[in-house]
Amino acid sequence: MNYVTKNVKVMMMALATVFVSASIYAAPTTADSKTVSKARLAVEEAAPDDWHTYAESAEKCMKKKVNLKEAKVWLDRSLDIQETPYNLAVMGDYYQMNALPEQALEYYVKSLRLGLEQDINYQDPVTHAKMMKARSKVIRAAK
Repeated sequence: MNYVTKNVKVMMMALATVFVSASIYAAPTTADSKTVSKARLAVEEAAPDDWHTYAESAEKCMKKKVNLKEAKVWLDRSLDIQETPYNLAVMGDYYQMNALPEQALEYYVKSLRLGLEQDINYQDPVTHAKMMKARSKVIRAAK
């Protein structure tokens, strides 16, 4: 009887350890939950033509690497409202973080081209550097 009781105790401890470990690693952190909640609230309160809020909310989620599917929907909505250098570059970031350098390159180029169309003196060295990095990945993949 003592042997059975020990085995039951060991099994219960093992199960408790598994459940605690799973909840620690699977559950989003409080900061992640706050990021998603704030982003959703901002999107819900956004005006129908507010492309910037959709793009900004998506970018915040992407930086924390949370809620990426919804972030993509927000980016698509932002681009449907109005294409700007900002939201095009954020879409490039989305594709880059999902290991899709060809699509990332396409959106970085669109971002820079639109910026130059709007202002001949437009410069965005950050997006330019990201474009060159994506371009290098595309070239290496083609070899």
